[in-house]
Amino acid sequence: MIKLEINPDFEIVRFSDSRYEKLTAEIRCKGEPIAQINQDKGVDDLGLEIFADLKTAILTVPLAEFLESLKLAKNSLL
Repeated sequence: MIKLEINPDFEIVRFSDSRYEKLTAEIRCKGEPIAQINQDKGVDDLGLEIFADLKTAILTVPLAEFLESLKLAKNSLL
């Protein structure tokens, strides 16, 4: 698990998700999964899933930290 230095509420967890053939990186905020990057199409064509269940509540996260988390998650797969 990798914690974001500028905001430790954000963490990156690398793991093998059974839905994908290759390693994935999940981004969590305060322990809640908010996005996942997969590399099934290769490192030059990474896929991003953003988890949203708009039937309940909208999760609002700081944009700068989310973007930094995306970069960190991507780099953890390269």
